[in-house]
Amino acid sequence: MDIEYLPNKGFILNSVKIEWNSERNSVREKIGKKYKEDDRTIDVAQFFDGDESMNIHQKRDIYENLNSKNDMIFLNYNKDNKLTELEVHSGFSILIDNIRLDFGNEISDFIKQFEKNGIEYSETEKGNYLLPKLKITIADSESIGGDGTGLSYFYAASDISHLTE
Repeated sequence: MDIEYLPNKGFILNSVKIEWNSERNSVREKIGKKYKEDDRTIDVAQFFDGDESMNIHQKRDIYENLNSKNDMIFLNYNKDNKLTELEVHSGFSILIDNIRLDFGNEISDFIKQFEKNGIEYSETEKGNYLLPKLKITIADSESIGGDGTGLSYFYAASDISHLTE
């Protein structure tokens, strides 16, 4: 199955356009599939002299087996339940400006294609690439604890300032 990523706009999943900052319930209705709500607070106050305002509030929905047995995406939302991030972990082809990212294929081949199209990137750590203009990160299996240099992770967001600071 394909996800068409639309930089600065959102993405198309199962022929349905999902835009950044869409309401969580609206996104759920558009997708129309079973999901697992995975909201949690990560307590980091101890590292900030007990300041609980520094805690991380994570809101996300996890979708598995949307179209095939091994596909998985996370949709992340801000404190107001507006869509801000897409994480793809397996089972999809991702289309970006006529470049098709297939999981398991050599990540360096994708980087060469982006480079050929004039898209700048930086390797933030071995096997993990940030493409600021597109507001995406892609990573190979080895960089996230697996084996090999095939594509294993795709991340896109409406705002990537947290990655560039």
